Amino acid sequence: MPSTSLSERAARAALAAHQVAAHLAHHPAEEVWQHGVAHDASGHLAQYKPREELANAQAMPPPRSPPT
Repeated sequence: MPSTSLSERAARAALAAHQVAAHLAHHPAEEVWQHGVAHDASGHLAQYKPREELANAQAMPPPRSPPT
């Protein structure tokens, strides 16, 4: 795989992680997951049922915003 593809994939992954963290700051984990499943064009997320991960995410306090 060319390094430009890897760099683009890494950038997309970092952006996606940032977007999920931003959504989790304002919405419950289950809602964020359902939104992701509904907007996943590949259908891969719908095949995965993260019950334990969602339960743990709901038990944890929301992430804090970085200092500005």
